[in-house]
Amino acid sequence: MIHVSQGLKNSLIVLEHLRNHEELNKLCDISVGAFTNCRESGLTFILTGVNDDSGNYFRGDIHTGASVVFTYCIYEHRNSDSIIINGKEGYVTNNGELPYAGETKSDYLAEFPCSAHTETADKLVEFMLMRREEFLAKLQEPIEIVPVKLYDVVIKKK
Repeated sequence: MIHVSQGLKNSLIVLEHLRNHEELNKLCDISVGAFTNCRESGLTFILTGVNDDSGNYFRGDIHTGASVVFTYCIYEHRNSDSIIINGKEGYVTNNGELPYAGETKSDYLAEFPCSAHTETADKLVEFMLMRREEFLAKLQEPIEIVPVKLYDVVIKKK
């Protein structure tokens, strides 16, 4: 018999809601992965790229430093049956840290009752679309061009 954690079951239901969300799928590029931290298990939703209203695609901008990468995770909180949305900017892989918004297990972006799958999905969509808008607005900010000195050393021939 195969057992699936409640956190993963909840995350998979939320994933199905996201798959059916036309606006999100048109405007955002999302990679889905597994998430586990002891009793907390679920899925990560990594916002890796966005389309602007004209259909132009952006993964990030090296000139402004704007990063579109933001990882959200959905899981069951270890001390309750609540569905948690957590997240962190720039988190892509598990390099010893977790995609948590804060320093403790009590710091997270949103919390929902264990059966509130639609509400959880709606909030995650809201977060992703808000992140998209913030990223596109950052691209509109003026770019300051600063001269860069490439070499500090003068090579002398003997």
